[in-house]
Amino acid sequence: MSIAFELFKSIGKKPCPPGTRVERCPLIINPNSEDLLTSNVFGLLKYLPSAIWLSPLLELVFKGRMFRSIDRGKIQVEFWKKLPASPTQRNREGVEEIDIVIRVRHLIILIECKFRSPVDLGHSGTSTRDQLARYLDAAAFNYWPDSNAKREIYLVLLTDTKDEPEILSQYRDPEKVFACLTQGRLFVDYEQVSEMLARNIRWTTWRDLLRILESQDSKRLTPVESMIIADLIDYLRYKLKG
Repeated sequence: MSIAFELFKSIGKKPCPPGTRVERCPLIINPNSEDLLTSNVFGLLKYLPSAIWLSPLLELVFKGRMFRSIDRGKIQVEFWKKLPASPTQRNREGVEEIDIVIRVRHLIILIECKFRSPVDLGHSGTSTRDQLARYLDAAAFNYWPDSNAKREIYLVLLTDTKDEPEILSQYRDPEKVFACLTQGRLFVDYEQVSEMLARNIRWTTWRDLLRILESQDSKRLTPVESMIIADLIDYLRYKLKG
């Protein structure tokens, strides 16, 4: 579903919910879909230089740290990346699906996007662990250790809420992270992994991203960059209104 379709085709029309049985529905979408919002926004952001959006977003989220060095690296953006759970959790939890995985230089940035939906608290189905615990464990299993000793793993929760979800705050404590990691591999310093993940888990909002785009100096942008940013600003304002 394109940004243009949502912004313009929907004007004056009420979206028909998925599964609606009518002879002809002019617009069949779920307006609350976080996957739709994620794909539309990050599907365009990946074509922009990281200096425009990624490093400013990280520096906003991780206050006091500088990320300008990544502007010289090649960015790889993967959507709905499937990360196998650790072997001891695999039968119960299977595969975790992370909305966005960004690789640039020595950084692995996992972004979980929420829009009008809460973080999964677990305690149902096959898992008793909450969504963030499962993601931290899967991140440690899939991306650590690595031959590059400088590799850093980041987990950013992106929401439309005004306040940080309480569930995230607890994982800034390395002991809480340590408790959720499956510690089944030899020669892995799980205390070191826990400290790194606790240091690198943060929360931000879609409005923060919107403000970063709104703050861009048009004089420093190419015509194409300006058009992409203008569309993203219009779209995010449309989705976040009210």
